[in-house]
Amino acid sequence: MSQYTQLMLFYDQLNNMADEIHDLINREMFDEILSKLTLHDKVILQIKLTKKCTKFSEKEQEEIAKIEEQLRIKEKDNIELLRANMTAVKKELNSLKLKSKLHKAYGQIPENQHQGSIIDIDDSYRGNSK
Repeated sequence: MSQYTQLMLFYDQLNNMADEIHDLINREMFDEILSKLTLHDKVILQIKLTKKCTKFSEKEQEEIAKIEEQLRIKEKDNIELLRANMTAVKKELNSLKLKSKLHKAYGQIPENQHQGSIIDIDDSYRGNSK
């Protein structure tokens, strides 16, 4: 198998991984994304080594540049999708934290029912009882 053919197989692997990562981002399966990225990095390393050790014809170099541009676009789309998901998750977490704080402060827990309200004032220093 020629180095060029091997390089095309590596690019095909990257292309498939980019599609899989896109799907995993949509399904919010972040642990699986991390394991895919480990393999992704290894394939990129193989591509770099192959390109460094091989001389390609002008036509092959043009094809390589075209494929790399397509991969850059897919990778950029995945990054943007991940950022959008992270923003949505951050908003949801902030909302949940606020709901939790409100529930804790004003929840129906008997010992905390009057906590933080004007009813919780102690007048015992005046000698009055409640």
